[in-house]
Amino acid sequence: MNSQVPVLNIIGPVGIGKSSTADAISEVLEYDHALPHAVVDLDHVRRGFPPPEGDPFNRELGFHNLAAVWNNYRSFGAKCLIIPSVMEGNEDLDKLRRSVPGADLFIVRLTAPLEVNHARIRGREKTEDSLNWHLKRSAQLAEELAAKKLEHIVVDAETKSPSEIAREIIREWGIVEWHGSSVDRD
Repeated sequence: MNSQVPVLNIIGPVGIGKSSTADAISEVLEYDHALPHAVVDLDHVRRGFPPPEGDPFNRELGFHNLAAVWNNYRSFGAKCLIIPSVMEGNEDLDKLRRSVPGADLFIVRLTAPLEVNHARIRGREKTEDSLNWHLKRSAQLAEELAAKKLEHIVVDAETKSPSEIAREIIREWGIVEWHGSSVDRD
């Protein structure tokens, strides 16, 4: 069995479109290429309350759940993994690698002007407290991620549809070529 696991990590500030992009990539891989894959949104697998002291975003829970879920997906034939999630630094990326043994990471950072990102957040948040928190957090993360340069590529998510963004990322990631040349297809 091939020990390398192509992992696409879609990063960016809250509300930028990471989950929508992951869904669009999944559709293209399924319908256009029949490529076995899995999508694990870390926001979903770490959702729980209350978070432990010192881990307000339940990061540890998310990475533990990722490891378990990826093992299940892989045993059912997934050949690659798509993870939309904020990764704030190399420590998070190291935890991702431990959760997915053999992970060959390709990191994409989505960007859009702050006013565009904030308009998206305003359209989805349901309470004033949540809205204010997400607006502040998105600005902070956009600045931090731009400075850290964790990504392999940056994709402008301002005017393109999720499908257009998905096709651009798939081309840059090279997953279709990897899958086509993969000797190990169990």
